[in-house]
Amino acid sequence: MKTLSTTEIKRLNRVWRRRSETRLALALVSLSNPYNVGSIMRSAAVFGVETVWLVGATPGPADAKVKKTGLGTESSIPTPRVQTVSQAAAAARAGGFRVVALELATDAAPIATYDFPAATCLVIGNEGHGLPPSALASCDAAVYVPQPGKVASLNVATAASIALYEVRRQGWASPPGHAATAVPHG
Repeated sequence: MKTLSTTEIKRLNRVWRRRSETRLALALVSLSNPYNVGSIMRSAAVFGVETVWLVGATPGPADAKVKKTGLGTESSIPTPRVQTVSQAAAAARAGGFRVVALELATDAAPIATYDFPAATCLVIGNEGHGLPPSALASCDAAVYVPQPGKVASLNVATAASIALYEVRRQGWASPPGHAATAVPHG
């Protein structure tokens, strides 16, 4: 086993990109920490998110702290600004997306049990307060990341990354035949 070279990583990522037929978008609702926004933007770029709607006072890609954690990825994804979740949800639906909240809420499904559609817009709420009832009402469904530990919640950027991965994972039937994904025998 050896670490892949830069060229090998690019080839591997190209294989996974070709296998990624699902469409992804995000709506970030009143996030207050620009470092979280930058981290989410970086994960969004990694997982092939098409659009990130910035709702309310969520810092945008021009913010220096967003740039610091985004490492240049924050400018690679369209980030239209809207004032309400209902505006973001309407725009997402017009683009063919189903709108799914990532929230610890009644009637939310554990994320691994939810069957994500071919086009999903995840709605992510404020670090401390989550999504308000009006935002949840604008969503078609809600999912959550099960947390069996003693801490009540994940960092919003971490939760967003887990959710983006799960949507992608469900869209991949089986891993491509590449040495880096092969399981050694014996």
